[in-house]
Amino acid sequence: MVGLLILGGAKPGSQDAAAPFAPVLPPGVVDVTGWEIVAGDFETTRARGAYRFYVNPKLQAIYQVMRYQVQLLAPASPLESVRNTAERVVFVRKPGSRQPLLCWEREPPGTVPAWREVQPGTDEYQLEMFMVMRVLQVHRAARSGDTP
Repeated sequence: MVGLLILGGAKPGSQDAAAPFAPVLPPGVVDVTGWEIVAGDFETTRARGAYRFYVNPKLQAIYQVMRYQVQLLAPASPLESVRNTAERVVFVRKPGSRQPLLCWEREPPGTVPAWREVQPGTDEYQLEMFMVMRVLQVHRAARSGDTP
């Protein structure tokens, strides 16, 4: 089952009003106020979760900020089996450049800082890039009416 919702834009003064996502994005991520939000949730045989993709009005047709939460129902590797369900944020800082995407994991409530950067080149980073690709695949299938 896959659900898809396109929201007009983020409310002024907020990052994203929809729970269970954090009320603010990690430091260093651009202000997404007024950006189009594409939101969805999904459940497949291997995973379930939710996502919020943000479309920069100056860069139509690119999700410059991607937020997602995924619970793996059937982990395929030891790394996947220890992955938690915390929210992740992936940010394309300079679209069109050959720089690694920036990635953060939301820490448990009350932790300072609230976000931990996932370092490029690590196994964890590779897993998160694979994970965001899976979420994008589910999203694409929902838009086209296909089953992922």
